[in-house]
Amino acid sequence: MRVYLYHAVDYAGAEKRGSIGSPTLEEASRDLGARGLYVVSIQESSGFFSAFERAWRDFRIGQGDILAFAQGFSVMLEAGIPILNCLDDLIASTSNPAFVPVLQDLRQRLARGGSFSQALESQGTLFPEILKTLVAVGEETGSLVESLREASEHLLRMQNLRGAVRKALMYPALAFGATLAALVFWLFFVIPSLSATLKTLGVRLPLLTRALIGASAFCQAHWKLGLLALLLAPLGIFILGKHPRFRYLRDLALIKTPLLEVITYNKLLVIFSEQFRILSGAGITMGRLFDLMIPSLGNEYFSVNLREVKENILKGARISDSFEAQKILPVLVLSKIRIGESTGTLDKQFEFLAKYYTKKLDDAIDNLGKIIEPLVMVVIGGLFAIIIMGLLLPIYDLVSKVGKT
Repeated sequence: MRVYLYHAVDYAGAEKRGSIGSPTLEEASRDLGARGLYVVSIQESSGFFSAFERAWRDFRIGQGDILAFAQGFSVMLEAGIPILNCLDDLIASTSNPAFVPVLQDLRQRLARGGSFSQALESQGTLFPEILKTLVAVGEETGSLVESLREASEHLLRMQNLRGAVRKALMYPALAFGATLAALVFWLFFVIPSLSATLKTLGVRLPLLTRALIGASAFCQAHWKLGLLALLLAPLGIFILGKHPRFRYLRDLALIKTPLLEVITYNKLLVIFSEQFRILSGAGITMGRLFDLMIPSLGNEYFSVNLREVKENILKGARISDSFEAQKILPVLVLSKIRIGESTGTLDKQFEFLAKYYTKKLDDAIDNLGKIIEPLVMVVIGGLFAIIIMGLLLPIYDLVSKVGKT
């Protein structure tokens, strides 16, 4: 897929400039003509601009837009509306201007006789792989409506899951941010003022007070380095995230760290069970199933182990034995896999597991707030108790000396 920059005019004579993705220059010109545009000039963009254009487009189109597209498309197809009319309605009703050219491009490809799955594939990484796969399976088996419904329900569950996880992590993030802001205020404004006053009184400063004054002086002297480190930290994490070994250790730590483990591990089990259920039920081969499922988990530790599972299965090992050898799944999941494998009901067993771990994750998120709130209060309270004690001890010593005299 290439990106072409165009200058065109519409039927009203208004100038239009933009970009369009197409395999060839001729197809790009035809697509623009189908949109009612007269092409003045068109040329292929550079590789860098093409990548930037796709990334910017994907950034402007959120998961909510993709979900609304899948839900609306499945409902209209189920009602018997022709596929091109479905796209016309979606183009007219979408609230995101950035999504309109994508829908128009899909419609043009379908109008030229292309398949729906190929049209989705032409949009790069914009649409989730599971949506594209289920659409392709639906086209092959004549069950496109059912496949789209399954895909839209899955996308909705994944969106709800992301929302629940964000909700669970919001309170700790806000508490940490507020604590950091208050700490900066004390170190840069309160402690310097009080330390100057204490020095003028000639009071012997306790160790704790000297440590606080030293920390304040260090922060004031090196605040530029601290700010630079804070700004460069995301870049450093991004660069390190490109290294598989770092991702493996990071994701392993997320699974093993108390409190985070409850959310991270249960979330992985929900996505794993849900994807396995959908893909196995759609008749996807085991090799292709793992290829689609592994990237969606977003966890390098799980991914490494699942690749081993895949290799063992493709060599002829039983599914349950392959999973059991890697020791990444709980006993309940292994038991259900064995039952499903022996009875031919793997999709039913994974449906149970997806519901079970979704409920378990919801309960964990509800309880996490009750656990974290007192923990955060203890940490914040302890931190500021140390600061206040460090500042009050010299004053207490001064008052004691005055009382004795």
